[in-house]
Amino acid sequence: MEITKIVQEIQYVLAPAVMVSSSALLLLGYQNKFSNLASRFRALNHEKRSLIRKAQKDETEKERLLSLERQIDHLMARARHVKNAILMAYEAIICFSVTSVLIFLNVYAAFQLYQTIIVVFLAGLFLTLAGAACLIAETRLFYKVIALERKS
Repeated sequence: MEITKIVQEIQYVLAPAVMVSSSALLLLGYQNKFSNLASRFRALNHEKRSLIRKAQKDETEKERLLSLERQIDHLMARARHVKNAILMAYEAIICFSVTSVLIFLNVYAAFQLYQTIIVVFLAGLFLTLAGAACLIAETRLFYKVIALERKS
């Protein structure tokens, strides 16, 4: 086997690694967003508990309590979208890693796995796309939460 063919086959095996790296970068951002949402949730929930414990509430505090409840509901919906994006990013990483293994087996073990390779790689791409769609939905909810905060 000549060296150029070997190098080309190694490139085929490593090509999905680029997708693993990009998915890992997306995952890092998703997890950072999830952590920020958790911190915000804790802060709003703490404020809500403080208001609930207060025996006498004026009208402004009652309005704030209602606003906090709506914001917390929206935060939970946002967190659900981000959680789904995180899971999809992990699943995409698995698909791209499996694609590399399948390409290796196809090249060096003489299996005929072309269709399987394409399907698994496309599954990883679709998972990445679906994760991005979840973040679009989360961003829309973020705007609603900011609008609620502005009103209170």
